[in-house]
Amino acid sequence: MANPVLAPLSSAVAFAYGILTMILYFLMSVKNGLFFEKPTKEFQSELDAARTRFWNLSEQVDGLRHQFLTLRDGFKFHYVTNVASVTPDTPSKPLVIFIHGFPDSWVGWRKVISSAQLQDACSIVAVDLPGYGGSDKLQKYTATEVLEKLTEYIIALRERYGFDGPTHDQTSEKVIIVAHDWGCILAMRLAADAPQLADRFILTNGPLVGLVSSNIKRRVSSAVKLMKMFLHSPLQSRSMLGKALHALKPVIRQVALSGYVFSLQLPLPFVRLQGASGDRALVRMIHKMAHGPVGEYTVKDAAESMAGSLGPSAKEGASETADHEKYSENVARQPFSEKFVHMTSYYRHGTSVRRWNKSIETITGLYGLGRGNDLGRRSSRAGVFDEGPKGALKANATVVWGLNDDALDPRLNFDGIGDYLVHNSQVITLPRSGHFTPVEQESVSALQKIVEWAVAGEKDDVDPVVKAVYPGASVTLRT
Repeated sequence: MANPVLAPLSSAVAFAYGILTMILYFLMSVKNGLFFEKPTKEFQSELDAARTRFWNLSEQVDGLRHQFLTLRDGFKFHYVTNVASVTPDTPSKPLVIFIHGFPDSWVGWRKVISSAQLQDACSIVAVDLPGYGGSDKLQKYTATEVLEKLTEYIIALRERYGFDGPTHDQTSEKVIIVAHDWGCILAMRLAADAPQLADRFILTNGPLVGLVSSNIKRRVSSAVKLMKMFLHSPLQSRSMLGKALHALKPVIRQVALSGYVFSLQLPLPFVRLQGASGDRALVRMIHKMAHGPVGEYTVKDAAESMAGSLGPSAKEGASETADHEKYSENVARQPFSEKFVHMTSYYRHGTSVRRWNKSIETITGLYGLGRGNDLGRRSSRAGVFDEGPKGALKANATVVWGLNDDALDPRLNFDGIGDYLVHNSQVITLPRSGHFTPVEQESVSALQKIVEWAVAGEKDDVDPVVKAVYPGASVTLRT
């Protein structure tokens, strides 16, 4: 039961910290000139061109076609793929599903999935999460709502691409899920609670919530014990104070880095203000930071990044695919302030931490992927009802981490991660990359090679494969 005094106090502290962070981001956007910057004709022209290029359903973009998949309840997922159509005669290739993070859409993967070598080697699907890009929005973004939709989508996608039909050869084909940021958080939950969905999860710069929570509790508990020792005998135990502060240092740093999480959970008028004010200055600032320190951030780069966040306009909403499918009416016409509310609702509704109540349809679908064979898949031998450490992944996973992440402290995200991974998993660190690995120039090449390695059957050691394009990259853990 919640403490009647502490509960309102913690809410007040969270609210105050959210307001403080919102003001800080406002000042940052003013300082770097973004807040009062008026869009130039060049930027507006590039933005219009980028939205047409990325969201016109009748056109291909970098060899990718627009498609939709409608779930049982009518919810419509938008995705792009390099496969025109799937028939019994379609050559058998691995299926790679890319899941983006905040504040992106499938466009956030454009630098990775435009690889001709990757497109030739596998069937690519880059999906827009609910509330993002061209996919429908939800009334609520609870863990159950989002994970149920995403699981049904992946099961249906597997069937559409012929992975679970009567002629499917489980020994030669793979399904691989590649995910970043919020997509990574969701994919980790799937790897923990629905490992049957894929043969390997490639997970980049998103927190494994159970591990982070455990590390925070452990460090806070240690700090409390050390402080008690110090207070009991201050003169004789002076060193205990320094040790307590050292134990808390990663926690304090993570709270500072996570200020945006508190600001995005403020009352809706504040959230809309953050999304729309200063001509969407906050989102533009995030994209500029995501570009990384290498290379010039051009007007075209800025326009393409914003086009990915904005999604289709009314103009693209009038287009249709070769199968005469269109975006839902509310997708192309909603103002960005409302789209921003949907994008941030993953933070607001506890999608990362709250319980996923699986429906009978989901359990049945996951069971069907194992074909009743000990409720398991060949990848991890994990089943629908397997138990294990809370939040532990039960499918083969390759964790790829940019060490210069300015949103997540690596000590909280890595300490003890081996306990959360199954056999045949790895942790790969990229020392010069930050949080946005699918966007930064050097980490894009690394991700492409890691995906190619998985698609090719994981025949060689991944370490030299990555180092060939990213000197200094390292496989820091194998299980």
